[in-house]
Amino acid sequence: MKRKYLALFILLFAILVPSLPAQAAATNSKCSVVGTFESGLVCLKSGTKTTWQKFDNVDGVQAAITLALKSTTLPKNLTPSITKVRSDKSTWLDQECAVDFPDVKVPECLGGDLQGKKTLVLYGDSHASMWMPAIDTIAKKSGYKVYLFAKLACPLVESTIWSYQLNRPFQECTDWQQLVLPKIQFLKPDVLIVTDQWKPAVIDGKKSDFDTPFLWQQEFPKALTRLSSYTKRLIVMGNNPSMTQDSVTCASKPKANLGLCISGRTQAGNSQYNSIEKSAALGVGGTYIDTVDLACSQYLCPVVINNIFVYFDQWHFTASYVNWLLPVLAKSLGI
Repeated sequence: MKRKYLALFILLFAILVPSLPAQAAATNSKCSVVGTFESGLVCLKSGTKTTWQKFDNVDGVQAAITLALKSTTLPKNLTPSITKVRSDKSTWLDQECAVDFPDVKVPECLGGDLQGKKTLVLYGDSHASMWMPAIDTIAKKSGYKVYLFAKLACPLVESTIWSYQLNRPFQECTDWQQLVLPKIQFLKPDVLIVTDQWKPAVIDGKKSDFDTPFLWQQEFPKALTRLSSYTKRLIVMGNNPSMTQDSVTCASKPKANLGLCISGRTQAGNSQYNSIEKSAALGVGGTYIDTVDLACSQYLCPVVINNIFVYFDQWHFTASYVNWLLPVLAKSLGI
């Protein structure tokens, strides 16, 4: 009888063990340095102990940032190498799917599950295209067909704003919006994700930095009210941090000290405008995702996190960093 039970136990063990999650094997490794990663797990402090935990929330990102801030040199296993960082950008940032400054056109840029019965629209400026690699992957897994509508430096507010690149009022942005908005309304997407970066107001044909916060406070809620009427679920992704200097230039210097490339969260976090956008999102019943916590600690924003170079310029995340954040974004988006 004992042999029979032993044989049954061995049989069950042989069946069940291979089906255990791959991450279980990682728990055999010692979790000693908080902020390190292994097999999709992150080493985090839990009470007085450190344990391997699933990497799908901002706690893991913050732990990695804290660890990154302790280093002042480029890691030997940097992804990508410092010479390739400039080109490590979303392929959706090409001039076809991120409409150029002087152009007024609406190209068809589709992603996700092209046969999916659910529809997701991603709408905004170059930062929308920046996030597309992760959203494309998430949408494929969850059965959403994705429509990307993006124009360089064109935010969501429908008032004419100033173009630094053209050095004049950005009428092309307003004209482009008037072409895109009816298309979004027609699609009636199940999920509408929007994101942008603030741009200066225009008063009497001239740039007015003084009036910009007032413009955003007045016009951004109006834009979201309109957009929320087009969809069952509106998600606003706050603007990611903007570094106070070009990250690649700083880190490429001979014997570069990464501590000198760091930006302060107060300067980089766009807090004034993100606060306005968060309030507007919640005001129309939407979801707001704080992306500053995805690249900055409470006070500082490093240029390398988990051995990944974060920015390919001063304002945009590398494709490698966006893809690293994928599990966190998937959970935050809830799609």
